[in-house]
Amino acid sequence: MTSITGVHTLDHSISTLHDWLNDLNREMGFGDMEEAFVSMRSVLIALRDRLTVDEAADFAAQLPMLLQGVFYHGYKPGNKPIKMKTSQEFVNYVAKNLTRQIDPIKVIQSVFAVFKNRMTAGQIKGLSDTLPAEITSLWQ
Repeated sequence: MTSITGVHTLDHSISTLHDWLNDLNREMGFGDMEEAFVSMRSVLIALRDRLTVDEAADFAAQLPMLLQGVFYHGYKPGNKPIKMKTSQEFVNYVAKNLTRQIDPIKVIQSVFAVFKNRMTAGQIKGLSDTLPAEITSLWQ
């Protein structure tokens, strides 16, 4: 691999992020890395804000380094969690962070398909155990 930054850890992290976003592009049928990034970020923000501070930290630890930064960017833990109990509340929260008209349910399903492909079954189970079943039903 050609070095982008001259720092192996950062180069690896950029490559890993690129792989995750390519997976999301395939899932969504995008050809646009920017739209894949915004979609991933929208779901990560909704998850981050729905989880308790401890749950958010546990989940973030499973993400690639650059996605951890995306996950925590702008985070204000003092007013968390935001109790989204229904799938519609979660969908609306994702939708408000999208930059164009994209079906937020398709975004959620596609991001979780990437999570399922890139994370262990135990990591996915840990996340699903912390969320209401109505929200996790969106992943199917």
